[in-house]
Amino acid sequence: MTTLAHFHGYGPWIGRPDQYHAEYLRRPGTLPQEWRDERTKQRKSLDMEAYLPFDKRAVPPMRTGHWLMRRPDPLARQTWGEPKEAAEWLARMYEGDPPVPLPDGRPIHPGLSAKVEYAAAALTNGTDVVWMHYLPGDYMFNACVVVCPNRHLPDLPCPLPPS
Repeated sequence: MTTLAHFHGYGPWIGRPDQYHAEYLRRPGTLPQEWRDERTKQRKSLDMEAYLPFDKRAVPPMRTGHWLMRRPDPLARQTWGEPKEAAEWLARMYEGDPPVPLPDGRPIHPGLSAKVEYAAAALTNGTDVVWMHYLPGDYMFNACVVVCPNRHLPDLPCPLPPS
C-alpha cells in the first residue's frame, strides 16, 4: 500500500433486510424503465430508493469500492490518514448500535478490541472493512471503511482527496 492511501468511512446504514437484499438498489446505474414497468405489471413494488440515482442511495452498494461513487455531505468528518483511526470509528459506530444478542448469551464475536485490531490490519493491507449485523426489530446495521485509492476499482476518483 502506498503512503498516499487514506480511508473513507460510510455509515452507519440502518435499514430493512429486504432493502439490503435488493440487488437492484445496490448496483450502479439507473433502472431501465421497461424493468420498472414489468415489476408494476407483476404488482411488485419498488423501494423508493430505486427512483434515486445510484450516488444518492443510502443502501450499501454490492461492491464496497462503489461507496467512492457517492458524495455524502458528512464525508469530510469520516476520512482518515491512519487505519487505526478508521478502525476505531467502526468501533464507535458498533457501540452505538450493537447487534441482537444470541439467545443463549454467548458472545457474538471475540471482543471489540480484537475486531478493531483485525480491521486496522486489514486496512493497512489495503482491504476494505465492512461490519454488518442485525439489530432488534428486524433491522440491519452496516458500517464500512473503504481504502482509497481502491485496489479493486482503481479508476474511481477519490470523493475527498486529502489536503
